[in-house]
Amino acid sequence: MAVAETLRDVYVISPDIKWPNDILVGGRKACGILVESAIESNRIQFAILGIGVNLGQEEFPPDIRATATSMVKETGLLIAPDDLLVPLLNRLEHWYRVIATDPSAVIMRWQELSTYAIDCKVTIITGDGTFAGITSGLTPAGALIVELPGGDRREFLSGEVSLRRGEE
Repeated sequence: MAVAETLRDVYVISPDIKWPNDILVGGRKACGILVESAIESNRIQFAILGIGVNLGQEEFPPDIRATATSMVKETGLLIAPDDLLVPLLNRLEHWYRVIATDPSAVIMRWQELSTYAIDCKVTIITGDGTFAGITSGLTPAGALIVELPGGDRREFLSGEVSLRRGEE
């Protein structure tokens, strides 16, 4: 959310969040986010956040050319990393404080920023198999809720995700 809000507010573009860790602009991936953490006795011991924003790439390798974009391609601006970092850290701090006091506000905001959160066709590949259905938002823990054919609902905390809109 912090990345999406920063890109929207500072660079006046329309980012979208693809669960669980991608920021899309114009349907193409502009940013990937990874979090590694350790949980002990139901408490987070530490979390390491990695955020990779494509800033100055004007060309991409053939295998990702159709699915990747960058800030220079979307805005026409060559953005220095420090120019993005300061507002991004401010947004991260904001959401860190919010999650400590009102976790449900984080889930609600994520769903507002993601056109994929509700009523989107999805295929998820996990270690347990491949599941196809329609997204139904997030659980309070951030798992993606998917309504499967037949009406069953399943929650996913991770997996390789293919999201589609429209008639696909």
